[in-house]
Amino acid sequence: MFLHFMYNQVIISNMKTWDRAIHSIYANLLDSVQADLGLPASGSIVKSVSKGRDYFQHRISYSGMPISLPVEQSRAHTEGWENRRQQVATLIAAGANVPDRQTVKTFELLDALGCFTFQKAILVGSHAFNAIGNNLGVTWDAGFETKDIDLGRMIKVSTLPSHKTTDILLKAGFRAIPQLNRKHSPTNFIHKNGMKIDFLTPMIGKPDSEPALLHGTDIYAEPIRFLDYLIKDPQQAVILTRHGILVSVPQSARYALHKCLIFQYRRDDVKRQKDLLQAEVLLMVLEDTMPHLIKAAWDDLKWQDKAMVGISTFKDKTLKDRLIAIFES
Repeated sequence: MFLHFMYNQVIISNMKTWDRAIHSIYANLLDSVQADLGLPASGSIVKSVSKGRDYFQHRISYSGMPISLPVEQSRAHTEGWENRRQQVATLIAAGANVPDRQTVKTFELLDALGCFTFQKAILVGSHAFNAIGNNLGVTWDAGFETKDIDLGRMIKVSTLPSHKTTDILLKAGFRAIPQLNRKHSPTNFIHKNGMKIDFLTPMIGKPDSEPALLHGTDIYAEPIRFLDYLIKDPQQAVILTRHGILVSVPQSARYALHKCLIFQYRRDDVKRQKDLLQAEVLLMVLEDTMPHLIKAAWDDLKWQDKAMVGISTFKDKTLKDRLIAIFES
């Protein structure tokens, strides 16, 4: 426990708040990727002509595997890439939260498949935590890296037609992880490079482990308790890939309070500790800068007693009292 405490203190003490100029660059990058919603953010656009008609292909590669995806002419351009590349480079040099190279390539693959735009997936997990940090203008210390990309979505949302995601993931070298119940469709995909993609959806009603087919896709997702609270009214953020990718992530206060819930259901002590640490550092930042976000997220939380269990374990013992004052305001 003492080692965990010391680790937590190092993480918290090494948080870095961005200066106004760097946060302004990030805000401009966010504006740029929002303006280019649905346009390619990596690879190349190739034009071909058949029977007098123009056809466009969005070509990317993943771990040496070439992948071509059809793209509409209205989305077949890459203007703005150079400016965005420079903005990303500046943010990385300033110490922003950035994924490693292999994770960048995986985000670019998912973006090309329309997961974040047409399929309306919401990024959850540690990559969302890092993206939330960038939105807040805070760089977390090392310790939150992961090879897992977790994507959550309601079963039924209005989506545009999308590529066959499962087929493309398999073509890119991912393999589906079989379920313990072989009658259930897989919801997780893993690559030999270590990357793992998990598809999740809220568990509504009675506990049910059977994967659910996401409307408008060929993807099955694992039902997860409390996920509906987490992904309600998401915000947009930028993943710092080569040209930046627009994603949806949970509201910062919801993310933190959700971590206070789910740590109690973890079997892995390391993940439990990670949940609580992310919750604590995020609530510390919000309590100091935007306490109204905490209040709004708390008022919408049905399981406040469960969340208090997590808050009671925080290493900063005065933080609990400050949070209670916000909850009761």
